[in-house]
Amino acid sequence: MQIWNTEELPDREQFAYWREVLCEAFVTLRPELAERRDLRRFPSRVTAQPLSTINVTTVQSKAHHVIRGDAEIRKSPREVYFVNLQLAGRCRYETEGRETIVGPNQFAIVDSTRPYFLDFMDDWDVFSFRIPRHMLRPLLQAPDRSTGICVSNTGALGEITISFLKSLAGRVSDLPADAAESLALDLVNLVALSVGGTEEARMGQRQSLHRGLHAAILKFIDANLADPSLSAASVAAHFRISTRYLHKVFEEWEHSFAQTVLEHRLLRCAAELEGPMDMRVSDIAFRWGFGDLSNFNRNFRQRFGLSPRDYRHRRRT
Repeated sequence: MQIWNTEELPDREQFAYWREVLCEAFVTLRPELAERRDLRRFPSRVTAQPLSTINVTTVQSKAHHVIRGDAEIRKSPREVYFVNLQLAGRCRYETEGRETIVGPNQFAIVDSTRPYFLDFMDDWDVFSFRIPRHMLRPLLQAPDRSTGICVSNTGALGEITISFLKSLAGRVSDLPADAAESLALDLVNLVALSVGGTEEARMGQRQSLHRGLHAAILKFIDANLADPSLSAASVAAHFRISTRYLHKVFEEWEHSFAQTVLEHRLLRCAAELEGPMDMRVSDIAFRWGFGDLSNFNRNFRQRFGLSPRDYRHRRRT
């Protein structure tokens, strides 16, 4: 992992260093501050990790403009796409005569061989994926009309793709090396499908969609664990798929849907049992979606080898 942090420098040197960081971590770019901004401090941070031939970066920075014009392209003619997933703040994109605003849980693509202007309107946080142009471009049905287009999580495919991007970016360092190439191809395929893929992209979509959908479902499960009505039917309804298809997605993984929900609930309960003792065991169980205390105790003992009360006591002693 590579890390760049402007706060390691004196305040007056931070923005000048940021110019160097952008060029080293991405391609040659020209950052500019709006005239009203104070140049005295510019705390920003970039971390970069490889995922096969894709570079995954996490960026936190302050509001400013980033320009890649003809001069920057001539200086660094690297042929890549950047898929920028906005986590916080808004960014206005200008490229190929199009203008759009991308907000949290949305992404857009830019092509390093074409000029673009990014106006980060607020302090911002982004996952950026640098994809070799030869990997993504052949999968785009209309490559020159696919950049600067906002993809959000309001549609099913957008939600699946964004969940997959977040899952990968958040766990790159934990992924086994032999899975990196396959996951990188899934990432490229899903991005292509989100902005309009070719027949080749659609041919490879089944496995990519399964993996992407699995990541999206896991995120949805974690967000709704406290709901005792969480079920295969309710999750399938949310993603507009059949319960049969939902179970089929989980066939490729170690745990079934029901086992996954149970495991996540038990882990949440175990974490709370290790915390302050201001809640009863039964309250913790009900808090995380268990409707039957005896069923909770039985499953907890099977998973951790101790009753919940013994687990709490042992962890504290």
